Amino acid sequence: MLGSKLFYNIAKVAVVELAKKPKVQAKVAKIVEEHVVPGLRAGWEKAEPRLQKATSSLIGATNDVASIAKEIDPRENPKRFISEAAKRLRDQERR
Repeated sequence: MLGSKLFYNIAKVAVVELAKKPKVQAKVAKIVEEHVVPGLRAGWEKAEPRLQKATSSLIGATNDVASIAKEIDPRENPKRFISEAAKRLRDQERR
């Protein structure tokens, strides 16, 4: 345990010292730009349509629940409100 903590502290000091060097900073920036950024962009391009679809589904569900709340007061008839909301949300999901 003591040996691993000592190694960790030595490695941390070495990394901090290396990070201060301009050549190392430039090399790290180049690696990030060439390898990390393209992967992040590809991941975002893949995720963005799904996020937009999820957002529009959530907005639609919120609007449905709000319209049901106008028709059926959830405080007066919570069981009917929940039943109708669940039914409409299931119907919306099937579309």
